[in-house]
Amino acid sequence: MKTVIIDKKDIILKFDQNSIKLENRSIPYKHIDTLVLNHKQSLQTSDILRLTKNNISTLIVSAFNDHFSLIHSANAKNSHIKLAQFSYYPHSLEYAKYIIKHKLINHKLHLKRYDILLDISSQRDQITKATSTNELLGIEGSFAKEYFKHFFTLLPSSLHKNKRSKQPPLDPINATMSYWYHLYYYFITLQLLSYGFEPSIGYLHKPFRSHYALSSDLLELFRAQINEAVIMLFHTQELQKENFTFKNGAVYLRYEGRKKVWSHFVALLEVLKPKLNREISKLRRSIEYEENTFI
Repeated sequence: MKTVIIDKKDIILKFDQNSIKLENRSIPYKHIDTLVLNHKQSLQTSDILRLTKNNISTLIVSAFNDHFSLIHSANAKNSHIKLAQFSYYPHSLEYAKYIIKHKLINHKLHLKRYDILLDISSQRDQITKATSTNELLGIEGSFAKEYFKHFFTLLPSSLHKNKRSKQPPLDPINATMSYWYHLYYYFITLQLLSYGFEPSIGYLHKPFRSHYALSSDLLELFRAQINEAVIMLFHTQELQKENFTFKNGAVYLRYEGRKKVWSHFVALLEVLKPKLNREISKLRRSIEYEENTFI
C-alpha cells in the first residue's frame, strides 16, 4: 500500500487528470493507493470519481478519531473469491482456532521482550478442544485480562487506569491503542478488497451490521505489534498527556498529537504489510481449495 496522508488545517486540494495539487507540491495518482484525509478537507463528487477511477481509496478521519469513512471503487473484483468465502463457512472453526492460537502466541512473545513470562499451555489445550467460536472468544477474553494486567505496568501510571477501555477510551494509552487499531482495521479492509474478498464475511467474528468481520479476524494477528508501537510512542515521549483532550468522559488524541504520530503509523504499515499479504494469501488458498493450511 502506498499511503499518502494529508492532515493539515486550511489546506486547499486540487485534483487534475494526473495528480493531487497542494500548496507547492504535486502528488501523482500512480504513487497513491490510499489517501488519508482529515474531516475538514473538502472533496467534490468529481474529485471522488477521479480518485476511484485511478484505484485510489480514501479514508476520512473525524476530529476526535472516533469515526472513519471509507471511499472505495464500486468495481467488482474476483467474485469467485467471495463465493469461496461462503463455501468455506462450514470450516469457520478451523480458521478461528488459528487466529486465537496465534494471537496468544504473539502476545506472549511481546511480553517476553520485557522479561514477563506467560504460560499459555492451558489456553492452547482449550483452543484445541473448543467446539464453537463463542468458546474461543471466551478463552481470548480471559487471556486478554491477564495480558493487559502486565501490559499496563510497562507504561507510566499517570497515562492509564490499569485496564483496557474501548468505547469510549478513558485514558491516553487506551485512546492511542483504539485509534491505531481502528486505522489498521481499515487498512486491512482495503487490502482485502484489493484481493477481491468480502471483508464483512468473517470466521471468528460474526457479520453484524456494518462490521467488517474478516478485517477484525485478521487484526487479531497484529494487535501485539501495534501495542509495542504504542509503547514506543510513550517511552520516547513522542506522545505526552498534553497531546490528548478530555470530552464527555472520554479521551481523544488532539489534532497536534495526531500529526506527530502519522509517520510512525505509516512506518508500522510498511513493517506489517508483508505479513498481512502472507496471511491473506494463506486464507485465499484455503478457501479456494478447501484445504486446512492453518496449523
